Amino acid sequence: MEKMLKTEDIALVLGCSIKKAYRIVKQPDFPKITIGRIYYIPEAAFENWIKKYTGKEYVLM
Repeated sequence: MEKMLKTEDIALVLGCSIKKAYRIVKQPDFPKITIGRIYYIPEAAFENWIKKYTGKEYVLM
């Protein structure tokens, strides 16, 4: 079974605030599974997302 990350983990990896991490996770193109109000991010999908945006600007809506 693949490891799942939470928004707090995303903030830690990206070095941003929890508030900004939630804004990123809520974007339509961000890989996530939503159960109720909790977001779960598959680790491999998050790593692919990082590779996709490395060296590019990610615009928050």
